[in-house]
Amino acid sequence: MKKINPILRAFIPVTRGLGQMLGPDYEIVLHDISDPEQSVIAIENGHVTGRKVGAPLTDLGLYILRSEKFKDVDVVPNYMTTTSDGRILRSTTIFIRDENGKIIGFLCINYDTTKISIFKQVIEQHLTFQNLEDMAGTNHERFVSKVEELLNEAIQSVKSLAGKPLRYATKEEKISVLKKLDEKGFFLLKGAVDFLAKEMGNSKFTIYAYLREARNRSNNLV
Repeated sequence: MKKINPILRAFIPVTRGLGQMLGPDYEIVLHDISDPEQSVIAIENGHVTGRKVGAPLTDLGLYILRSEKFKDVDVVPNYMTTTSDGRILRSTTIFIRDENGKIIGFLCINYDTTKISIFKQVIEQHLTFQNLEDMAGTNHERFVSKVEELLNEAIQSVKSLAGKPLRYATKEEKISVLKKLDEKGFFLLKGAVDFLAKEMGNSKFTIYAYLREARNRSNNLV
């Protein structure tokens, strides 16, 4: 049986525990770099990459051992790797050192992002919206329980055209407001003229007259 450094041996139950806690999409791998050709001494959920105990060190592991860039590094977190069949993994490599600071092994975590990527696509699909502003001149649909609420909200939405309380607006400003309300379908609602007459301080007959003038102007533009 291969002799394992006691420090690395202490990480074998850690490997097992992490694999069981995190679940089957997380591969946990413990490497002993004293034998790069058979460095894997413990592995959980090896189906993620298809490896098992006795598998060799990766090319990244070999590079780390030869490069001065990692002399004082303890963790390389959250980098992207790809399996042989094209699945994307989110990987982290933790350096295990002896009492002298020399690297003796790696604890690696490889998360298969396939499921979460599908979930992300589903979320994005359900949170993609048609621009209602371009189609209906408004950026949202209002849900109300009473007609009065709808009438009031419609009026509030066009008050900015006059820039003042509607009862103090000029005739031209009122006609512009009526034109906008007509485009919104305001006058399809029962009681709309009475409601607007109170808001503008005019009689129903004046509102009807202004509305006819607004519609005539619109028709002349066609």
